[in-house]
Amino acid sequence: MASPLQPRSRVLRLAGSVLTCAVATGLLAGCGGDDTKSASPTPSTSAPVSTSPSASDADQAAKDDVLAAYTNMREIQIKMAADGDLHTQDLAKYAKGDAAAELKKSVLRNRSLGIKFTGRPEMDPQVTSVDTQKKTATLSDCFDATKWTPVYTKSGKPVELAKQRLKYPVTSQATLEGDTWLITKITADRTKGC
Repeated sequence: MASPLQPRSRVLRLAGSVLTCAVATGLLAGCGGDDTKSASPTPSTSAPVSTSPSASDADQAAKDDVLAAYTNMREIQIKMAADGDLHTQDLAKYAKGDAAAELKKSVLRNRSLGIKFTGRPEMDPQVTSVDTQKKTATLSDCFDATKWTPVYTKSGKPVELAKQRLKYPVTSQATLEGDTWLITKITADRTKGC
């Protein structure tokens, strides 16, 4: 028979990797609502109004859409981590590829260990680059999981995690498919703080 420490060590290692995976994919909290388009200024009567958008307007609109995709993906991730469901159809609206796969894997791992997350992480995502010609974008974020706690689903008791950084930078990639920006990859750098 296995010693009682072996299952606990396994759970701690797995919980640590679950938190790492979940946190590495990041979460977004408090970064605004669904309305990501800013209102255009009222044109003055002395200047002619242009009917064609400028390149900077198109870039800003793309940045707003990328940020909305990231924000919505994170909100779905928070929901997934809290209730243990995959929310596959909702997630597919905002993420695909490695990003979606890692989020789903994290939920399945947590569910198999009887773990859910309570609270919310804090984030501050910013679109650092967008290339509308290549249909790619990059975001950076400071992910802070200090208020996002893994707990055992049945008991509600906190999961003891190995000591690890809970606030660190995350870089995400996005691609434009049709008229929809999707987050495709999320990379956390737990060697640094932010």
